[in-house]
Amino acid sequence: MNPASKQHIVFIHGRGAKPDKDALHAMWKDALTAGLQRDFPKKVKSFQNTAASMVYYADQLRSFDEPGFDQILDLENRRQALDELSSRTKARDFRRKHYDVLPGKSPLKEFAMDLTASLGLGRAAIKKAMPELSYYWQDHQGWASNLQSQLATQLRDLMAADQNVLIISHCMGSVLAWDGLWRLTQDERQAGTQLKRITRWITIGSPLGARAVQSRLNGRGQSSAERFPGVLNAWHNIAAEDDYVCHDKTVADDYAEMLDQRLIGDIRDHMIYNLSVRYGRSNPHSSVGYLIHPRTAQLLADWLD
Repeated sequence: MNPASKQHIVFIHGRGAKPDKDALHAMWKDALTAGLQRDFPKKVKSFQNTAASMVYYADQLRSFDEPGFDQILDLENRRQALDELSSRTKARDFRRKHYDVLPGKSPLKEFAMDLTASLGLGRAAIKKAMPELSYYWQDHQGWASNLQSQLATQLRDLMAADQNVLIISHCMGSVLAWDGLWRLTQDERQAGTQLKRITRWITIGSPLGARAVQSRLNGRGQSSAERFPGVLNAWHNIAAEDDYVCHDKTVADDYAEMLDQRLIGDIRDHMIYNLSVRYGRSNPHSSVGYLIHPRTAQLLADWLD
């Protein structure tokens, strides 16, 4: 890291079984580096000189791992997916025609989530599809609250040090990010202080567009001025075709009141095709496929010095 760098990226992973922290952190950096190398090679050095940290909680969710989960095999499979995606040397290699020929591509999971949500069964569907998120909401022994506090403290320290902060959160990690940002906002209001704003938040494969999730976020039921985080400059949401976790793919419509209240400067949605293949089948929810995508590369390059 360049000691003079005033930039910092905070990674927040999602649900599901994960490799250990160092391996997952390295994988995220490698995927982002590959995207920059392909589309914005002059930005690679700047990225390499930028500090990055990961909010890691997978070790506290081991009880949700599938029986027989093998971390070594999982890491190798992630690496294989990244290698295959890295072989696509042009941004135009990530279009629909490339997605349509992937093995095992199917819209059924996303369709099922859409259907259950339309029937008012969104919470039941989330509990079945993402049991880790239900566990997070139960906040056993203050586990989720502690995570939120730790994130809020980390962000506060970074902003107090005048860092230019980018948050990239995947899946359930975006729920944790929202809750931490909301808590940070409340803490600053109570203290009567105002820190430098977080420059950009990128959510990938996020469930924040779902009403069943929105009804459980920190700030729910509060007045407009208290309901939303107020420490962000911009929020970019990236959602992939057939990704069941972000079956409601837009957030700009759901959170437009943040713009009306002047709590944020910009909220934008981006639709993509995630070309990741895991264990021989298309996996449009894969973090690797999101991180290496040209849209993510562009948003990262725009943020970097």
